[in-house]
Amino acid sequence: MYTLKEIYWKPLLGTTDILLTPLYLIVFFMAFLFIRNLLYPNDKLMRKYFMQGLALKFLGAICVGFVYFFYYGGGDTNEFYNNANVMYSAFGDNASDFLILLFSGNDYNLPTSVEYMPWMYFRTDDSSYMIGKIAGVFSLFTFDTYLPIALCFAVVSFTGVWAMFTTFVDAFPKLKSQFAIATLFIPSVFFWGSGVLKDSITLACVGWITWGSYNLFIKRKKMFGSILLIALGSYFCLIIKPYIILSFAPSLVFWVFLNYRDRVKLQFLRVMMGPMVIVVSSIAGYFVISKLGSEYQAYSLTNALNTANNFQSWHGYLAQTANASGYSLGVSDGSVSSILKSVPAAINVTLFRPYPWETRNPVMLLSALESFALLLFTIRIFYRTGIGRTFKAIGGNATVFFCIFFAMFFGFCVGFTAYNFGALVRYKIPCIPFFVAGLFILNFITEQENIKRLAEKKRF
Repeated sequence: MYTLKEIYWKPLLGTTDILLTPLYLIVFFMAFLFIRNLLYPNDKLMRKYFMQGLALKFLGAICVGFVYFFYYGGGDTNEFYNNANVMYSAFGDNASDFLILLFSGNDYNLPTSVEYMPWMYFRTDDSSYMIGKIAGVFSLFTFDTYLPIALCFAVVSFTGVWAMFTTFVDAFPKLKSQFAIATLFIPSVFFWGSGVLKDSITLACVGWITWGSYNLFIKRKKMFGSILLIALGSYFCLIIKPYIILSFAPSLVFWVFLNYRDRVKLQFLRVMMGPMVIVVSSIAGYFVISKLGSEYQAYSLTNALNTANNFQSWHGYLAQTANASGYSLGVSDGSVSSILKSVPAAINVTLFRPYPWETRNPVMLLSALESFALLLFTIRIFYRTGIGRTFKAIGGNATVFFCIFFAMFFGFCVGFTAYNFGALVRYKIPCIPFFVAGLFILNFITEQENIKRLAEKKRF
C-alpha cells in the first residue's frame, strides 16, 4: 500500500503502465472479439467498425494520458486519478472505508473523513467526485495503474458510442459507413471522449439514452434493457453534467412526437399535424426542462443566465491570467434580445471554431483543422441540398430534426458558456456526432428525392 504522501505525489504514468497496458489491451481485445462474433456473425461492415471503433477508443485513452503527462503536466485527469489512488489505499486498509468513500456524498462527519478527506481533492464537487469514484472502482481491477484505468473508461465510452451508432444504423441501414464516420471516427470525439475525464462517461450516457429512447418509444422493443440504460445514463449524466440532459430532453421529446407524426399515412393529415406536434413537443419540452431545473437549481430557467455568466467569468479570467485560449461573443446584458442575438455566434463557435488563424498551440491547431473540415462539409451538404429543400427535409424527417435540433441547442448552450477553446473542444463532443449524422441523413434524403424525381420524369 502507498503512504498518504506517496498517494499525493504518485505520478500519472510509470513503469507499471508500461508493463500492464499491453496485457489489458490483449484481454480487452479478446473479450470484444468474442462479443463481436456473437453479435455480428455475418455482417462484415459491423464487424469491422466494431473493432476499429474500439481500437480508436483505446488509442484516445492512451493519448489523453500522454498529453496530460508530457504536455500539460497536470489537469483534471490527474486529480481524478489521485482520488482513485486514495480509494485504492482505503480498500487495502479496510474494505468498509472504501465502501464509505464510494457511496457517501459530501459529508465531513464520516468515519473516513479525518484519514482520507484531505487527499480527496474533488470531494466537494459531486460531479468531479463521481468520476474519481468510478476511477476508484476501476483501480481495484487494474492494480491502481493509470493507463489500464483509462482503458476501462474507454470501454465504457465505447459501449455508449456503439449504442448511438447502432441506433442510427437501425433507422437508416444504408448509411453504415457514414454513421461510422459520425460516431466512431471523428478525432476530437474518440480522443476527448476516451480518457479518465467526465466527457468519456457523459458521452456514453448520451449514447445509452439515445439507444434506449429509440427502442422504448419508437420501436417498442427491448423494453427492460431500454429502461435500464435510460435510467443509468440519466443518473450519471445528471450528477456529472446536468446541462446535457437539459439540452437532450426537449430534443428527445421532438424526436418521439415527430416519429409518430411520420407514421400517419395520409399526407394531408401529416401536414396538418406538423404544427400541432411542434407546439405539443415544445410545451412538453418546457415542462421537462422546468422539472429538471427545479431539481438542479444552477441549471433552472431562472438561474441559467447566472450559471452561464459564472462559466464565462471563470474562463475569461483563465484567458487573461493563464494564457488560455479565450473567445468572446460580445456583451450580453441578460435580456432576451441580447441572448437571442448571440445564438448564431454561439452555435458557430461550437461547431466551426477555432479557425486556423486563432490557434495558439498544437492541440488547438488540431481542433481548428477538424472544425474547418466540418465547416467545409456543412457548406457542401447545404450547397448540394439547397436552403429551401434543407429546411423542408429537416422539418419532414423526425431523426434529422432530432439530430440538428439537439446539435444546435446544445451547441448554443456550451458555446454561450465556455468562452474558452480549450474547454469547448471537450464540452462540445456530445453534439458533434449528432450534427454530422444529421448532415449525412439530410444528404441521403435529398439524393433519394432526386432519384425519385428523375424516375418520375422518365416514366412520363
